[in-house]
Amino acid sequence: MPTFRKACRWLHRQMGYLAVGLTLVYAVSGFVVNHAHHWDPNYAHSREVSRIEPVGEGPTDEVAPLVLERLHLTEPVKSTWRATPRTLQVFLPRATLEVDLLTGEVVRDGFAKRPVIFDLNYLHFNTGRGPWTGISDVYAGMLVLLALTGIFTVRGRRGLAGRGGLLMGLGILLPIVYLLFERYV
Repeated sequence: MPTFRKACRWLHRQMGYLAVGLTLVYAVSGFVVNHAHHWDPNYAHSREVSRIEPVGEGPTDEVAPLVLERLHLTEPVKSTWRATPRTLQVFLPRATLEVDLLTGEVVRDGFAKRPVIFDLNYLHFNTGRGPWTGISDVYAGMLVLLALTGIFTVRGRRGLAGRGGLLMGLGILLPIVYLLFERYV
């Protein structure tokens, strides 16, 4: 019969291999989302300026068709909106065009999904719900078991009684100290 420590090592190793892919999903997504104040982690944005022949400030129902004709769009138009008397916005599936009716200046603000990262964030935030909720709950349980079995995999001065215990204490203390400073200092 295996010892408790051997059973912990075996379970820790098996779950560790199984958790690699999921850990990478959550780690990479977590890193990019933590820095969302620097960039949009889901979409790459672009801005282009061009010109068309100006159409003037006529009524929207007369101006909008002229603008669309002069833009020579290959993408379907979702809608248009008269933002100001001199500005018409054209909404496309992956861009918004802002057309200055007096100067003919067209500013295209486009966006495209970031490859891979968009999908990792989709999983991380459980956007799809359904079966992924169960998968991520099982993964969370695996992380708990990995943490608990990891405590008992090594013994002696490198394990819980030595360096391992010190590092574990530090890992427990770090979020507590951060919260105390964040809330009370």
